[in-house]
Amino acid sequence: MRVSIFWKLVGMIVATIIFLAGSIFFTVNYFVVRGFDQEAQNKIETFRGSVDHEMDDLRQALLADAFLVAENLAVAQAVVEGNGEYLKKVAKDLMDKTLVEFVTISDKDGNVLARGHSDKTGDSVLNQTNVKKALAGQQSAGIEPGTAVKFSLRAGCPIRLDGKIVGVVTTGIDLGTHSFVDSIKKRTGVECTIFEKDTRLTTTIVRDGKRAVGTKMDNPKVLETVLEKSQPFVARNVILGRNYDTAYWPLIDANGKTAGMFFIGSDRALVEKVEEEIVTAVLIVTGIVALIMIVAGILFARSLSRPLGRATFFAVAVAEGNLNETLVVKNKDEIGTLAEALRKMLDNLKVKILESEEKTKEAEEQAQKSQIATNEANEAKKQADLAKRDGMLQAASQIDTVVERLTSASKELSAQVEQAGRGAELQRERAGETATAMEEMNATVLEVAKNASRASESSDAAKQMAENGATVVRQAIDAITQVQTQTVTLKENMGSLGKQAEEISKIMNVIEDIADQTNLLALNAAIEAARAGEAGRGFAVVADEVRKLAEKTMNATQEVSQAIIAIQTGARKNIQNMEEAAQAVENATGLAGKSGEALSEIVKLVDAAADQVRSIATAAEEQSSASEEINRSIEEINRISSETSQVMSESSHAIQDLAMQANELQVLVEDLKTQE
Repeated sequence: MRVSIFWKLVGMIVATIIFLAGSIFFTVNYFVVRGFDQEAQNKIETFRGSVDHEMDDLRQALLADAFLVAENLAVAQAVVEGNGEYLKKVAKDLMDKTLVEFVTISDKDGNVLARGHSDKTGDSVLNQTNVKKALAGQQSAGIEPGTAVKFSLRAGCPIRLDGKIVGVVTTGIDLGTHSFVDSIKKRTGVECTIFEKDTRLTTTIVRDGKRAVGTKMDNPKVLETVLEKSQPFVARNVILGRNYDTAYWPLIDANGKTAGMFFIGSDRALVEKVEEEIVTAVLIVTGIVALIMIVAGILFARSLSRPLGRATFFAVAVAEGNLNETLVVKNKDEIGTLAEALRKMLDNLKVKILESEEKTKEAEEQAQKSQIATNEANEAKKQADLAKRDGMLQAASQIDTVVERLTSASKELSAQVEQAGRGAELQRERAGETATAMEEMNATVLEVAKNASRASESSDAAKQMAENGATVVRQAIDAITQVQTQTVTLKENMGSLGKQAEEISKIMNVIEDIADQTNLLALNAAIEAARAGEAGRGFAVVADEVRKLAEKTMNATQEVSQAIIAIQTGARKNIQNMEEAAQAVENATGLAGKSGEALSEIVKLVDAAADQVRSIATAAEEQSSASEEINRSIEEINRISSETSQVMSESSHAIQDLAMQANELQVLVEDLKTQE
């Protein structure tokens, strides 16, 4: 199957453009998705740190509350006396005034004297780590299971009377309720779950309208990393059929063992939607640009194929014998040079044919003269025979006359035959040279025809590509305008994000002021407690714990402020990038318009060139056929010239023999005259 040069060029251009467009699309897609994933992971890490800070704050708060109760002298006396009613009232008052969700007061043997969250008493809590450490004189806080509350964050503090430990007060927060995870979600906007081992104890994730409490973690990699290796696991994960950016990290109990897992996760639905919109926009723009380039390539191929087509048509016409064909190609490039060479070739061919015809006529004239001389010699021989019969003397007289004429004619004929022989030899040489030149010209014409055909196909391809390119340029301008509109919208959204971050910063400043005031009040309280002496010792400890809590609040506030500053800086950078992107889009629109105008010009030029090249190719093919016919004719002329030269040589020998016989006859006549 013959494939034209136009389609070859189009195929090559289309394949190259598709490869480049695909590379650009996949590269942009990779970096966009990678950037969003990295941002989501960083956000999850930030929220994980925030949850850890909140857990630390809860531990300190529980310790402070437990210490406040343990340092109450009335509580110590009630423990020694076993006054459960008073202790229960103290426990409930603490729960009402603070965030503490349960309070347990036990004696030095670990037996429960009162609970603020339950009426159950008399059972032993000696197996709890916080109780053991408190009876050993240590304050502690950590996660551990309990009797009434199964999974909680607990703090234990020893109760002393006259320097001796008489009991333990335990404060805590029930991690099995939903209040803690709901507060995390309300504050951060992410899903939160607390696992007891591999089972969801409490969660904000809802399935079929209900919280997914009691369901199992089914990802073995998460279980191995967090529960077995006690290491955090941050990655994308599928939870109940939906994609989340997640972070899992171990919950370490009071004994330093992994008792469960913390989880926070952000639904990827919004992120994936934004990624899809960006990738779709990139795909559309890439497709439009690729289509523009394909059209430009087709127009370029067409610009080459048209003039080559004209050249081909001209060459074919000449090859078929039409020496009056004309070639109109006015290109100023290699195609124009090819057309000029074909026109000169036709002129040279006409000159060679005229020279061959002239040499043939000269050979025919010399052959006619030789035939006349031969006829005269035969006539003379006949007259000699008649003279012999009529009489020797009369014959001798006549023969003498004839011999003179014959000798004269032989000399003249010999000279003419010699001249004809030289002409025939020269004609044979010229015919050979003409044959060689025609063979070379024929090869050149064939090569021209092939090149013209290929150029014609390339020109057609270039034209088509250029036409398609013009259409794609217009579409690209529309797509770029849409991108510009989306860029402006995104810039406005980033501005709103910056303003919201500033509002959060103001709130954090208020919190920081409150922490400063709290710290100052704690210092004043410590001073007053010092003035009170031994009676104010317990209050001094509480004031010190409040001061530490205020300092931690200030530190956490500063960390949040730094994060907000980073968000504001990123927002300003994004706004600046959006402005630069908008300017780039505007420049791209202008360039696309200019590309459309250039492609229109290319279409016109390629169209004209393609027609000329097709004409050249056709003419070259026809000229090749005609050249072959001429070459065969020249070979025939060369053969006839060779035969004529040989005949002339033989005639020359015959004339020489005739001259010798005439001389002998002259001698014989002289002898006859002498005998007479």
